[in-house]
Amino acid sequence: MKRINRSLTLVTAVSLVAITGCAGQGGDYSAPPGAGSAAPSANGSAQAGAAVITVKDFKYEVPGSVKPGSMVTVTNADSAPHTVTAKDEGGFDVEVPGGGTAIVQAPDAPGEYEIICTFHPQMTGRLVVK
Repeated sequence: MKRINRSLTLVTAVSLVAITGCAGQGGDYSAPPGAGSAAPSANGSAQAGAAVITVKDFKYEVPGSVKPGSMVTVTNADSAPHTVTAKDEGGFDVEVPGGGTAIVQAPDAPGEYEIICTFHPQMTGRLVVK
């Protein structure tokens, strides 16, 4: 009987460690495929952390401009989820959970890209790529 109890205790402990280990994986939000890319652009100008868009109080705080193809970190300071979505042909759309971060690649073509939160259409902004 003691042997069975020890075995059950061991199996339970191993299971808890495995479950805890799995739950701890993926602490950072990963955008769905096609929502942004961490890969450098063809011209090699992508720079992780070079620019930051902050979402706070249901408003975008956007840098003055970003370089074409650069990586843009999106930080959501609100508790609600938001998106940074190009209204036109910008080709970017990333969802950022409340309190989370995500990375989106700026378009390769210079220009001004209107952005909107698909969850909160009153949230708008402009990303300048030059």
